[in-house]
Amino acid sequence: MLKKITGFILCFASVTAYAQTNETQGWFFITHQQKLSSKFDLLMDAQLRTANKFDYLNTLLLRGALSYNFNKKHSAALGYAYKGDWEHETEGTAYTLERRLYQQYLYNFKIHRTELSARARLEQRWIKEENTRFSQRARAFVSAQIPLMADTGFTRGLYTGIQNELFLNVQHKDRVNHSLFDQNRSFVSLGYRWSKKIDTELGYMYWFQKELDGGFRRNILQVMITTKF
Repeated sequence: MLKKITGFILCFASVTAYAQTNETQGWFFITHQQKLSSKFDLLMDAQLRTANKFDYLNTLLLRGALSYNFNKKHSAALGYAYKGDWEHETEGTAYTLERRLYQQYLYNFKIHRTELSARARLEQRWIKEENTRFSQRARAFVSAQIPLMADTGFTRGLYTGIQNELFLNVQHKDRVNHSLFDQNRSFVSLGYRWSKKIDTELGYMYWFQKELDGGFRRNILQVMITTKF
């Protein structure tokens, strides 16, 4: 079963070879889960992204959500996100504001010592440039953390991470890119688990995005820190 899941995660990387534009970026991503009670968690994350060739920081993404745990494997969350983009242009810096509400379902499970996750998320997006445009987007995410050199309980040690996320425009696609398909992100990383509360990862992401003026293929170096308390 693990081989099938891994194959499913990796297969998306090969379906977007027709991309027209290449970029190289760097991302720094920190995510935190704070336990409030046996049933409720607070989810928070922040992400910084660079422009092409690491020229400057051009994106800030902040997210927060309240999660309800049905049990140890199943949870649902309601959240809000802010995303700001600053693009350097000949006339100056262009700022794009995006605000989101989102709902998600998360399923965490294990196969032997390998930790797997499957997540479905629905986003309501308000993107403001000259005018504000509303649309809805669905996201399907799967990931695996596979121990390489770790202790028996996988509480400390080296691991590899594999993940894929597919984005679909499910409402008002004419306000985005006139396509059901929005983007796909495939990520592979090498990580170290310091304890059950702290993970660090360094990895490569292949990001394909369909826009009105063509396809964009981005090669991304990402540093990720995950904490749980």
